Parts: sequence; structure tokens; C-alpha cells
Amino acid sequence: MGTPTGLGEPLIEAVVRRLPRLLGGRPVQLYEEGLVRGARVRRWADVTHWRSTVDVIVTSDEQGDRAWYTLAHRHLLRFGDGTEQGFLLDERRTELGPMVAEPFENLRIRTAAEHIRKRVAEAQAPTLLDRIETGRQVTFGPLTADAHGLFLPGGLVAYRWAEMREPYPAVDLPDFPVPASWWLRPRGVRLVLLGKDGHGDPHRTELPAWEVVNWGALVALWRRLGAR
Repeated sequence: MGTPTGLGEPLIEAVVRRLPRLLGGRPVQLYEEGLVRGARVRRWADVTHWRSTVDVIVTSDEQGDRAWYTLAHRHLLRFGDGTEQGFLLDERRTELGPMVAEPFENLRIRTAAEHIRKRVAEAQAPTLLDRIETGRQVTFGPLTADAHGLFLPGGLVAYRWAEMREPYPAVDLPDFPVPASWWLRPRGVRLVLLGKDGHGDPHRTELPAWEVVNWGALVALWRRLGAR
């Protein structure tokens, strides 16, 4: 199949996974400007709700003296017509420990996931910014934003845009040797917010990245509002 008209260059192939995760699904072709599954073509610019996380999966050998980790980039997109599309980009397994070479393919996967986040955010940010500039609020799952800053659940202003650092997902790996509690259990990353509280003291908040809907657009708003 040739490149669909208007979707730009191909990025990578992802996989749809049914539950449980071990059951395979049909491939999804990802492009610069959208995705194709079967004969269905969708554009990043049409995404209204975007959820994304990275599941950290650690495994160990029987002796416990070697361990590997896999990062699974999980996405769920809802489009303007109400339909949804989910897919996974699984990195290749990497040995945990010092001086271990990581497969080059993993960088390609991370680059594709980052590209999708930015393209969705670029499409969403103008509408969200317009709402804020007209005095309204916008929500990102449990977070609420207005022209002044970001509210945590409960309604208190936790961060002002100019005093925040860029929100980011924290991919935490265990120190070697790996405790048994890490084996085979997927752990979703957390979105980290850093800034100052109402008293001017340093403050840190961590929320499950999957719950912060459209967190890519949140980062885009931070870039625009924090620079004012």
C-alpha cells in the first residue's frame, strides 16, 4: 500500500492489543500526520482526547542475577466523531545494569511516540488557549487550568505558569539487583509537576500519566503561558 494522501512520511508500525495484553491485534501504520488501520485513515489533527503512558515491565532470570526491562508506549485516541483507536509501541527488551548497549530500534520508537504527542498537542493547543484567553477553564483529567495557572483536585491553585517547570513523564527503573516486586508487573509512568506553592516554596506533584488527559497539550500551554 502506498503512503495515504496527506499523511506525510511513515513513522513506524504499532500494534493494537486486546485485553489481556498478551493477545495480539491488527497492526496500525503510523505516519507524520495520522494513522491507518485497515482501510481507515485518521489524522492527528482530529484527536479530541489523547491518553498516553509508558508501562515499565521488568523481568529477571531464575537466579535473579540478570534482569531486563521493556518500555511499552500505550496510546488511546478519541476523534471528533466519537470513535476511539488504541495502540502500543513496545520497545525491545534491554538488559538492566551499567554499560549495556540499548537497541537502536528503541530510539526510533521513542521518537515516533514523541512526534505523535507533539502533533496532537499542536492541533489541540490553539482551541484550549482561546478558551483560557476568554476567561474560561480547561481540564486535563484531574487537573484544571486557567490563565493564572494549574489547579490540583480540590480547587487550590498549586502552580502558576511562570513558576512551573515543564511537566514530564518520569520513567523510573529499579536499582540492580531487582526486587521481586518488580518482576512481570507493568508500572505506568507518572507525570511530574514541579513549581512553587502558594507560599513560594518548592512543590512537587506526581499523577498517573494515563489519567492526565491531553497532557501533551498541557505541556504546549505551559510553553506559551509560562513565557508571558
